[in-house]
Amino acid sequence: MEWIEEVDPFHLETLTTLQKYQQAQPTEQERMRGDLDETMNEVALRTKEEGSKKSRKSYKVYSADQKVLFLYYLQVKLCKAAKAARLSGVTERTGQQWAKRLKDEPEWDIFEKQTNKDKQKTGMLQEEHKEYIINLYDQNPQACGVDIVDSLTKSFENFSLKETSARNFMKTECNLSFKRATLRSSERNSEDKLRQRFEWVERWTSTDMDYLFNCVFVDESGFDINIRPPSAWSTVGTPAIVETKSTKVTSHTILGTISAIGVVDIELRVAAKPKQRRIDRVGRKRKQTPNVKKPKETTTGHYLNFIRKTLDEMDKNPLMNGFYIVMDNVPIHTHNDIDELITSRGYRSIYLPPHSPELNPIEQFWSVTRIADACNNVPIQHVKAFIQHSCDQFEKCRTKEPI
Repeated sequence: MEWIEEVDPFHLETLTTLQKYQQAQPTEQERMRGDLDETMNEVALRTKEEGSKKSRKSYKVYSADQKVLFLYYLQVKLCKAAKAARLSGVTERTGQQWAKRLKDEPEWDIFEKQTNKDKQKTGMLQEEHKEYIINLYDQNPQACGVDIVDSLTKSFENFSLKETSARNFMKTECNLSFKRATLRSSERNSEDKLRQRFEWVERWTSTDMDYLFNCVFVDESGFDINIRPPSAWSTVGTPAIVETKSTKVTSHTILGTISAIGVVDIELRVAAKPKQRRIDRVGRKRKQTPNVKKPKETTTGHYLNFIRKTLDEMDKNPLMNGFYIVMDNVPIHTHNDIDELITSRGYRSIYLPPHSPELNPIEQFWSVTRIADACNNVPIQHVKAFIQHSCDQFEKCRTKEPI
């Protein structure tokens, strides 16, 4: 007897299932307490940073964040007024006065402004400049600050302002922020795509399909399993060098299913693992191990295997009987075998219109998670929010607005 190797070309490694996800979720009380503590930690950090920028000689004007912190320590953590004031960056005497007034005057609003700003000097940038700046960035989101100042100078008479002042105005008054650009295909919101979305929404909203009650959402995403920020610290004047086993990026594919119930199934496509099988060698020459071609990318075979695993998980939950399987209409999703498998198991398939990622909630899910631990730590209310976001796009599709 001898052994030969068999290779499964569509091998998937399970990262999490609906049962594991639900077991990892905290109770409602734990979730609320954790959310509050996390929010207050962020407020405390922000308050500390803002306080370090202010001059010590300046008149004490307390921010809304400081007042929120004071109330948190006073009424939630049950600290004394003096300690609550110290922890929130407020003078002890002021904190004691606030606590006394809150007790004596329950209707008093601690956030009510105590200063009169009617006599403050009017700045050079007014409402007309605000509208002008917003329109400029709508037309060219990658315009630089100096370009905005130059355009304002040419368009408005007697306009003279530094770039720094213009940037501050853009952040505080125009509600603009500088962030990493997301590239989108010009075809995404073409007239043909807008029409297809309109027809899709009209068709499926006339059925019993409901994103929040009887749908699961399927998709795959590529990522680097060892992903790290592209920046690093080093001594001034020297390059930031990070040693790795290989400078080549190892790309992986993760396949997932989510619903309003939770994360249903997450699978990782890994390199095919050979399996050994024993054969009878008596009277025969040694057989050569067959050279099986291993697919480098996710194929219909991988996706079919993943759908089969997803349906197995759904079968374990009676509440998911007859659910719709919502997915993109890319070629590996639309094979006849996939639709036949879904139908034969008592479920129904829905294919989204092309270039419509906003209609698939799992696209939002991929933006916050990539690995098993992260999948299990995504709160169920966040998953529902992703789904609600996609539901909100239906009205835009009906009015043929870009999404």
